[in-house]
Order: sequence, then structure tokens, then C-alpha cells
Amino acid sequence: MEYYKAQELKKEWGDKPCNHPGFEKVYYTGAFLINYVCTTCGADFTISQKLEIEEAGKSGVSQKMNKQQK
Repeated sequence: MEYYKAQELKKEWGDKPCNHPGFEKVYYTGAFLINYVCTTCGADFTISQKLEIEEAGKSGVSQKMNKQQK
């Protein structure tokens, strides 16, 4: 996602909560930056933060599935 588009999305989203369901790499004038951005709310994350959120989401899904199976 282009840097300025991400900033616009972040401003439009405001302070509402978001579970960050998807990420894209951020780029500026054609060059990718190190960070990722949530495609829903525009929040930016480092690579390690992105991985933590993704892992937490996977374990949350696993826990829900285990509860449903019992």
C-alpha cells in the first residue's frame, strides 16, 4: 500500500478498534519500506509485530476450533 494512502486510511479509521485481519507492505515512491500496514485501519507495524499478530490470530482460531470440537 502506498504510504500516503495508508496515512489517509489511518486518519479515516480514527480510534476505532481493529483486529488487523490483513497486512500489506508499505511503499513510498516505488520503494518498499520495512513496515507493514493493516489494510483495514492503516496502523503500521514492524515485521516482528506483524508476525506476533498473525500467530496470535492462528492460536485464537485453533482455540475456538478445539472448544467447538469438545
